[in-house]
Amino acid sequence: MVRERVGDWRLAWRFLLAGLLAGLLVVGLGQIGVIRGPFDAAQDQLFPAPSPDPRITFVPIDSRTQKALGAYPWNNSYHARVIDYLASLHPKVILFDIVLSHLTGNDIEPPFAPTDAPLTQAIRSARNVVLVCTADEAPRPEFSTVAAAIGERGLATPDQANAVRGVVLRPDATATCPENESDEPAFLQALRIAEEINDPLTIKAGEAKLGQRTIPLVDGQMLINFTRGSGPGCAYIDAFNHSCPHPELITDHIVVVGTKLIDAGDVYSQAVSFGHDSSFCPESRPNCMLDSQNYGYRIQGDAMSTVLSDQYLRVQPLGSSQLAVVLFSVLVALLVYLLSFRAAMLFTGALLFAYFAAIVLLSKQGYLVDPLYVPIATVLAATFSLAARYVLEERERRKVERIFGHYVDPRIVLQLAATRSIEDIISKGERRDITLLFVDIRGFTAMSEGMSAEDVQSVIQEYLDQLSTLILKWDGTIDKYVGDEIVALWNAPVDQPDHALLAIRCAYDLVRQAPVLEAKLASKGLPPISWGIGVNSGPAVVGNMGSKDRLQYTALGDTVNTASRFCGAAPPFNLLIGSTTYQACSDFIAVDEMPGLQLKGKSAETFRLFKVTAIRQDKASPWVQFPTDVALDAYSDHKHGKSVVAAATRNGA
Repeated sequence: MVRERVGDWRLAWRFLLAGLLAGLLVVGLGQIGVIRGPFDAAQDQLFPAPSPDPRITFVPIDSRTQKALGAYPWNNSYHARVIDYLASLHPKVILFDIVLSHLTGNDIEPPFAPTDAPLTQAIRSARNVVLVCTADEAPRPEFSTVAAAIGERGLATPDQANAVRGVVLRPDATATCPENESDEPAFLQALRIAEEINDPLTIKAGEAKLGQRTIPLVDGQMLINFTRGSGPGCAYIDAFNHSCPHPELITDHIVVVGTKLIDAGDVYSQAVSFGHDSSFCPESRPNCMLDSQNYGYRIQGDAMSTVLSDQYLRVQPLGSSQLAVVLFSVLVALLVYLLSFRAAMLFTGALLFAYFAAIVLLSKQGYLVDPLYVPIATVLAATFSLAARYVLEERERRKVERIFGHYVDPRIVLQLAATRSIEDIISKGERRDITLLFVDIRGFTAMSEGMSAEDVQSVIQEYLDQLSTLILKWDGTIDKYVGDEIVALWNAPVDQPDHALLAIRCAYDLVRQAPVLEAKLASKGLPPISWGIGVNSGPAVVGNMGSKDRLQYTALGDTVNTASRFCGAAPPFNLLIGSTTYQACSDFIAVDEMPGLQLKGKSAETFRLFKVTAIRQDKASPWVQFPTDVALDAYSDHKHGKSVVAAATRNGA
């Protein structure tokens, strides 16, 4: 629906500018990082979170294991026992996500057997154990020299929402241990062994190449497609006892061993939240961590799952995001200008809903789109545009009130200001059916020749004041004052379906209130006056007309001229109307038909003319005599020096 209330297309640039300012404001806020935290938190919610990968099996050191084996950490022979058991089930690779940085010597219980040598032997015999390190901690040489590979354990720097999003595939040499000769993360080393990849890792132009796999990078890191749920596994204590309930989950699987103890310190906040089962916390502390927190060994598993399934995540480029912000802002601002207020609000809401639905669908495909900047810019653009529109409409309203305040009842002015633009009212003439009322004083020109200028002005002022008030009372629009003549019209500039009847009732009031005006004139020593009224209905052209320097809202056409002739032919305090007006009001007025009236310029045409004699409120109401006689009595009393106050009182004025 095209806008009907304010301005035109020439004003659209203001709203485009409002939208552009909203977009640039949001882009600026994004550039300086003011809302980066909420942005990251919102985008974290878009991670698709697929199901756990069945090719990866976890062997956690959980609270049940700790309860069975005692306080953690244990001597290295425990790890040796677990690795030997796991190796016997022939996994593809064992990622041992515990830094073996300490020797534990001999067992403290008889027969005081050595604990470190069995671990060395277990790692050597398995031939597929990947150990982890950090820049601060590395596995002992006894273990690292026999391991299949050493890899970096650390993850990428958390985002502004304090959540880990990914992992760096080529950590800086100073950010990992010297034993990590390939400068690669541990999960990537494990994948190399599991998939027998020997090609070097190459990184360039925002992507990494590992064998046949191409891994997209975001700010130098691979985003992890975090899973929800626990995935298949075997508790460390079950592996220690050589009794995994499902050994087939070890065979030909990637096995990740890690600590699932809240006090072990290997806990991170991640981008995806999920409901934790009871094994995540000890029985004594069932709410030990948030749903957004996870253990490091599981994040290592999710990183491998991302590569194994080729379900990588990509983030909308910054330039694309900024362009979308500006385009949405400009579009919304313009459409809010074009639509009605309700339609604009519905459109903005629908657009936001559609945008969020689209980015959720895209996230399921691995594309993380801007979840915050565009919605904020959309809301700001709508707000700015509505504010600009309000200012413009308020200006239009005041123009309408200023222009029509002297012509029309204030209620009509408010209606005009609420429904029409100043361009519609001023610039656009229109043809429509209207009712014209003409009223002027009988014999005033001759009477005024014998009066002083001050008295003439006083009489006219009293007459115009009272009759104009009555016209406005009946929702008429005062077209013009021509000397002692008043021209009023109905059904313009606002629609008035019963315009003919309104004009008739107004004319009745103009005559009924005559005794009041006579009393005022008498009290000031001014002479009496009488007036005639003509009313006609029909088509006319209405609008603001005149020169470029002076405009006047008026009506033109034969209907106007005919109404003027009716007024000129009306005796004092009589109302003459045409047949069109009578037909529109025939249920409410009684008339006497007058002789045909010959009009200037229409020598071959006569008109049916009626004098209104009575009027009633509705079809069931009694008839009320038209107050011509009462007005004439008041005029006569005033003319002969009698009191007209009593006549005014009798007439109910």
